[in-house]
Amino acid sequence: MKATYLVIAALLGFTGGVARAADPLETSLRQVVDQSAVAYRKEDVAGFMQYVHTKSPEYQQTRERLSKQFVEMDVTTTVTDFRLIGHDDEFAVARMKLKTTSNAPGFADNVVDQLVLFHQENGVWKYWGDYEIGVELLDTK
Repeated sequence: MKATYLVIAALLGFTGGVARAADPLETSLRQVVDQSAVAYRKEDVAGFMQYVHTKSPEYQQTRERLSKQFVEMDVTTTVTDFRLIGHDDEFAVARMKLKTTSNAPGFADNVVDQLVLFHQENGVWKYWGDYEIGVELLDTK
């Protein structure tokens, strides 16, 4: 799934925060984003994967793509916006905008606008999937 790759690139290296009051669920989801970013910055595949639901249809693809990214690219990603959209008894949906840059040959710096689906596993929120809304290519090189 093309959008999965963008989420992986986007979930990596978050450093920015959005200054606004958040409800407890939004805070919990944002912690998933921030904590997975720590593992990504360390290029720790296993550490990152603990924040991805093991039953997600994208789980294995995510693991494989992360391993490849750590070898081939050095990307920096910052969350520029994060908002809880809503939730039901099983899933929560957030909208994120993520700025990703790299000096890797052929990489186009970009801002990805996406919906991210979270699902609890053993009482802990984790990534389940995503849907790319749009990509803005940046002219920074």
